[in-house]
Amino acid sequence: MGSRSGWIATARTALLFALPLMLAALLGAQALDADYLVLREKARRETERVADAFSGAAVNEVTELAAFAKLNIEKAARDPNPDPTLWRVIYTYDLGLLVLKRRGDRVLFPPEDPLAMPKMWEEKLRALTAIADLLRDGDFVNGWFPNIAGEYYFECRRKGAGAERDENCLALSSTQIFPTLFGVLDEFAAVTPGWAFRLRDPFDRIVWSKGKGDAYESFTQGGALHGWVVELSGAPNAKRGALGRLALATPLALVWLLLVFQARRAQTAQAEESAARMTLLTQLSHDLRTPLANLKLYAELIRRKGDSPELSRYCAVLTDEIDRLDALAGATLSQGAAPVQYRMETADPGELAREIVARYHSLLAASGCACEVTSAVQGERRFATSAFERILINLIDNARKYAPGRIEVEVGESGGLLHLRVRDHGGDSPKAPKSHGVGLSIVRELARANGGGFTLSQAHPGSCAHATLKMDVS
Repeated sequence: MGSRSGWIATARTALLFALPLMLAALLGAQALDADYLVLREKARRETERVADAFSGAAVNEVTELAAFAKLNIEKAARDPNPDPTLWRVIYTYDLGLLVLKRRGDRVLFPPEDPLAMPKMWEEKLRALTAIADLLRDGDFVNGWFPNIAGEYYFECRRKGAGAERDENCLALSSTQIFPTLFGVLDEFAAVTPGWAFRLRDPFDRIVWSKGKGDAYESFTQGGALHGWVVELSGAPNAKRGALGRLALATPLALVWLLLVFQARRAQTAQAEESAARMTLLTQLSHDLRTPLANLKLYAELIRRKGDSPELSRYCAVLTDEIDRLDALAGATLSQGAAPVQYRMETADPGELAREIVARYHSLLAASGCACEVTSAVQGERRFATSAFERILINLIDNARKYAPGRIEVEVGESGGLLHLRVRDHGGDSPKAPKSHGVGLSIVRELARANGGGFTLSQAHPGSCAHATLKMDVS
């Protein structure tokens, strides 16, 4: 009931804030209606401006290509032997340039010799001839005609009449025009971000496009692109009522988010506190479990042995384990859930590892484990001995529980770090877990808190745990 009443109070507060915001939303909707026509007209003018600039770049490029071809034709015509020179010009265009010259009723170029004129020219020249026949004195026409190999751009001009009539026509193949034209259009599109372009030829084919758009506006072209259509998309799309919806939705959303944030923050704080306590209890319980098991085992041994020379040794072990248990509990309770950074002490790490393994010899043997210790460290070193002890005990206990069998402990040093490797050979055991839990988590935190790190890798069979601790080399 408490949670339900809390949400009801939150909803009431949100509705209270929403009332003045609804009035603001209505006023915003009215303002949007006044601005809508202005925004739409602005978008239309911007689209026309971009379309004009785009068309100008395309028309100029086609016109320049045609003018350059005309200049080459006129230069060849001034040669004393114009026909071979003109053929050379045409072949530089890979026969993508057509030329028709007539004076009166006589064809000056191309010669009527069928051996001199490529067969592929016949149909295209008929199209040029048909255009020239329609010209009157002083006429200039340009445009495009289709061909199986692609469209052709043509220009025809006529001067004079009767026997003095001069007709000059040229046609450029799209294979000569498009590569250069599309390069210019690509550059234009690159410096005009936010717009999508399409170019349709007079035969309603999209020959070039750049970008992706939703709604395109079409602009019919003239001049050198007579009959072509430029399509643009990208102008801002004025939407009626968007401002009103925004004015209503944004404040309401902010009010709701604020209320939810406050409630969730309190819940999160409680959950974090609970998780911290659970982590503390879990780690403390895990750390106490191993020494308690050892205490139970030695207590049983004492009970069975009675008076014997070994009784004092068992009692000493019990005393050490009780002292360790007390120290662990004190450190954990004082530090809470945070990792413990232990004081640096001087000891021989190899000897310390052997002492720890010897202390747990009976517990390991009872689980079917045989533990061997090798050390490449000669002499004493200064390191966090308590962290080293906790790490090693957790690692060998993890191997004892989940991978019983032969266990190898290696101690080494390099780069100011003390290395501890624990390798088990029980990876094929049905007790081996898919993942490792609290024990290795404690090892990882202890290693990081004391200037080192921890990794776990597969060793085929079994696994290899590698922990490092900072070592005072001085």
